[in-house]
Amino acid sequence: MDYSIIKPKVKKEVIKIDIGSLKTKRKFAFLLEEGDIILENREYYANDDVEVVISYSLTESKRPKEEITIYKIEKIERF
Repeated sequence: MDYSIIKPKVKKEVIKIDIGSLKTKRKFAFLLEEGDIILENREYYANDDVEVVISYSLTESKRPKEEITIYKIEKIERF
């Protein structure tokens, strides 16, 4: 590995989901790929843990809803 800082270029979105339906997994920053959806937009060190969205749901039921901000990675720069 010839780099230590990961800087994702992202597209910000605010989505509405059912409360409690968000599923994430932890991933090392050096494993991030274009198309991953993350919850925090910042620079990472290569060995930082990053929460990546796996899935979420939005139903038309009376289940409470919440709005969250997500960031879809469009490009990754490594320094």
